[in-house]
Amino acid sequence: LAQAVRLSGTVFGSGSAKAMETKFTPVESGIGGALIGLSALVAYQADGKITGISGILGPFLKSVVKCEAGAQLWKLYFLLGLVLGGLINYGFNAPFAFPGPEPFTMARYVVAGFSLGLGTRFQRGCTSGHGICGLPRFSKRSWLAVPLFMLFAGLVVYLTRHVMQTGEPNKAGIAPLQWPPSWEFALCTVAASLLLAVLSFAPLPGSAHGVICPLAAGTIFGLGLGVAGMTSQAKVLNFLDVAGYWDPSLAFVMGCGILVSFPAFYLAEAEGAKPRCAESFEKPSKSGDYATLTLGAILFGIGWGLVGICPGPALAGTVPNLLTSTPAGYG
Repeated sequence: LAQAVRLSGTVFGSGSAKAMETKFTPVESGIGGALIGLSALVAYQADGKITGISGILGPFLKSVVKCEAGAQLWKLYFLLGLVLGGLINYGFNAPFAFPGPEPFTMARYVVAGFSLGLGTRFQRGCTSGHGICGLPRFSKRSWLAVPLFMLFAGLVVYLTRHVMQTGEPNKAGIAPLQWPPSWEFALCTVAASLLLAVLSFAPLPGSAHGVICPLAAGTIFGLGLGVAGMTSQAKVLNFLDVAGYWDPSLAFVMGCGILVSFPAFYLAEAEGAKPRCAESFEKPSKSGDYATLTLGAILFGIGWGLVGICPGPALAGTVPNLLTSTPAGYG
């Protein structure tokens, strides 16, 4: 058993001696979460679209393979906005949003990637689809999925950091508060995001709206991820490390995100309700197929706990992480 634990530590351990310590940022993370919720509100009330990143990326990639990308332009523009939001964070907020990818072994990244991919497929959603959109819709599936994948992500972090750990552990306790908060960039993103939101509901020609609204929603989402700290693997993993060095910041991301997105989904339940610029709202099933959902949530949680990445931050951080990574950091 001891040999198995040592082998697992070699494969799934970190290439660094000590996990990165982060600070508790309730203000910045709360603002970032509110922006993610605003993106969900804009996309749903303007175009009736759910901003579940896996639900956007998967069908778009399938359409590309089938050479039918023209039928998925809304998803393309949203994804471009998401990447743009990540690049803006890299340009003005890099030390916080992109401190650099965690130097885990390549095997760990590969296993996490497969687990996340299968998990999103089986549970039909990710942190944004089930969390920011599913919970305020009072979806039974989401209320089962979110606690499950967070529980298993936390268990994986506990195992990898405290059972199979090979380096020096961080001190236990709650991360120190970041005070005063870093206001400047966060407030600029709020102002820019509100302008983009207003523009998304403006009376524009159909062709212009079809580009501006998804591009704006994606950009707001990407900005929110960086401001919240969701693009920092260390911050995500420290949030999941309740038994060790715990950074509770990301609780404010989910809480503030749901507070802002809730009105969009509540108003959509009214009889005869329609989006501003579409015929109907997307309304994924709120119940059923719980066995597959449970398996998917467990797999998703395992992958998330291994590397601290989920689909949205992975896309927003693709270019920044490539620019900040070093080949020597991976085993």
